[in-house]
Amino acid sequence: MNSAILLSSWEKVSREDLRRLLRNHTPAEAVELLKVEITSGMPDTEEIERKTESASAQCMKTVIYGSEDYPDILVNIPDPPVVLFYRGNLDKFISMPAIAVIGSRRCTTYGRKVARSLSRDFVRSGVAVVSGLARGIDSEAHRGVIEAGGVTMAVLGNGLDICYPPEHDRLSEKIIEKGVILSEYPPGTEPARYRFPERNRLISGFSKGVVVVEAGKRSGTMITVNTALDQGRDVFAVPGEVTGALSMGTNMLLRDGAGVVITAADVLEPLGLAHDPESIISFLFCCNKSIISKSA
Repeated sequence: MNSAILLSSWEKVSREDLRRLLRNHTPAEAVELLKVEITSGMPDTEEIERKTESASAQCMKTVIYGSEDYPDILVNIPDPPVVLFYRGNLDKFISMPAIAVIGSRRCTTYGRKVARSLSRDFVRSGVAVVSGLARGIDSEAHRGVIEAGGVTMAVLGNGLDICYPPEHDRLSEKIIEKGVILSEYPPGTEPARYRFPERNRLISGFSKGVVVVEAGKRSGTMITVNTALDQGRDVFAVPGEVTGALSMGTNMLLRDGAGVVITAADVLEPLGLAHDPESIISFLFCCNKSIISKSA
């Protein structure tokens, strides 16, 4: 744990330089080399002790680039993380195919229902769901998985000892029970605007495909779409109202060639994953119910 926290906290050294070190040295050896070559970047000893105590108190675990247990799915993405901190069962998540379900924090009732329904249907087909624990679509995706008794991963843009947004503390604990919460940032790292685009490459990186449920034209969700395309992941989108501002992003994705999502099978079949035929009925029922209630 100490080496992981030191490597993730060292200043004035890039992730690429750290990966280069770890290709030829153990984490402990890499730390010793940094002490010699980049002394000015060494983090404060007391700060490291606080972070280590926090990690231990919350039963955090770590995976370091180059180790045997480093997730294979991340090895070849652009800029893979050097250290992963996690709580929960990472091995179980990695053993399953995963799909990212993402969307805007500001979303409609329709978007919330679709995110939950799709996530439940992915679970029925033995697929895990990864998202970002954010308000709106992300949290609904996680809840759908939990309702179906499945496995989900929440990738955070801050340290795991900080719950953001704070109202999702209970949701986080439920995710940990059967899934995993994960971050490349050490304990004590506060949420910051620039960290969320960074973490988005891990949401798409852990997935076989990315489903955008609802997003505006300039939504931050589009950052994840771009990282997904850079990583060679398939992108899918749920169609929405042509005049709806929160559907502009998804409808533009569809116009530009993203896969159309009407049922879970529209995602699972192109990715070569099995699907539960009953999921089609449940998804259509969810959508029709939403449309009927809206027009009443």
